[in-house]
Amino acid sequence: MCGMGKQQRVDHDSQAVFTAGYAPMSRRRKLVFVINSIGEGGAERALDTVLRAVGGRAARYEMHLVLLDDEPERRILPALDGRHCLDARGSLLKSISRLRSCLDALQPDLVVSLLVRSNLANAVAGIGRPWRTILCERMHLSSHLAGRYTGAALRTLRLLPRLLYPRADLILAVSEGVQQDLIDTFGLAPSRTRTIHNPYDLDAITRAGAEQPVIDLPERYMVAVGRMVEAKGFHDLIEAYRRADPAPSLVILGDGDQRQALDAQISAAGLTGRVLLPGFVEQPFAIMARAHCLVSASRNEGFPNAIAEAMVLGRPVLATDCPSVPAELLGGVAVRPGEVVEAKYGLLVCNRDVDGLAKGLVRMNDDALCARLGQAARRRMDDFRVAVIAARYWDTFDGVLAATR
Repeated sequence: MCGMGKQQRVDHDSQAVFTAGYAPMSRRRKLVFVINSIGEGGAERALDTVLRAVGGRAARYEMHLVLLDDEPERRILPALDGRHCLDARGSLLKSISRLRSCLDALQPDLVVSLLVRSNLANAVAGIGRPWRTILCERMHLSSHLAGRYTGAALRTLRLLPRLLYPRADLILAVSEGVQQDLIDTFGLAPSRTRTIHNPYDLDAITRAGAEQPVIDLPERYMVAVGRMVEAKGFHDLIEAYRRADPAPSLVILGDGDQRQALDAQISAAGLTGRVLLPGFVEQPFAIMARAHCLVSASRNEGFPNAIAEAMVLGRPVLATDCPSVPAELLGGVAVRPGEVVEAKYGLLVCNRDVDGLAKGLVRMNDDALCARLGQAARRRMDDFRVAVIAARYWDTFDGVLAATR
């Protein structure tokens, strides 16, 4: 169950530089990354970026990837020393038992997990074991759970992180809002939490944006990107688009459980041919780069990759002020229902505010405003260069391991 065979190690070029003041490790330390599966989400993209930024540190690690579920893979991650699929089929109990068996066989020095189920399984699997654990929380957890569960299920899932996350050595939050939510809602000690944002390879995204799109596109269009699930607010966005009736078409990239419902909404609203759902596109940057603007109607976010990547490409952004990152990323201020606020790096409207979204879409008809916001957005993303952010992840791994010697 924990042995799909070893893969040949591949070292990758990176701008990341080892800056922490730790002495060299005397042997290769075994580092295991755990994630639910390799889907199309932001956690997978961030893991890919961090792994490719290992650079010269690769010589000090033996690295393994553990996938909890046997699912189709939507991204090609770097080859590591070992790759293990547990086929837990979405079950938390199976994830815990199979991960613990896998880790007992691997005997790692450090286990790093991403996404809620992986984090819970990692926290339990490490109880009574000698290895160190780091949980990477990608979601604004309280709003994420409240948006998906109710009743006893919600109460249980709110309790589990409160009980289990403190068992980890460190919890890395993807934003300051996520970190504060872990402290305020789930009772985590501030000293056991840290914020490290997502890293972005600005040059690679820019190069990809210059390529030819892989699908046919309208002459002028807005773009939205994300899994077609309730949390992304695409129903709100389509209704706002209907009310605003802007000149550009709306292209929504992604796939998911709500695809049929969104198709039906588009047809009922008479928007067929104007709101387009081309599905998941493995390389979306060329499409984003040619868009008039990016619109996000998300109801909660950990760290919205689509917004950040559009900003790298110099695209103006209109976003809902949902927990916890859009305002943090766009430099926003307080927003009231029905109004559109021009923040430092983009436009913000209230969370779940269809009228505000519609007004924001109308505001995006102002080409001078869009040009100004696009330029500011591109400058903002210099703060998230992969060389800086990915190095913080690797420095953290080094520091936790150095403390165990």
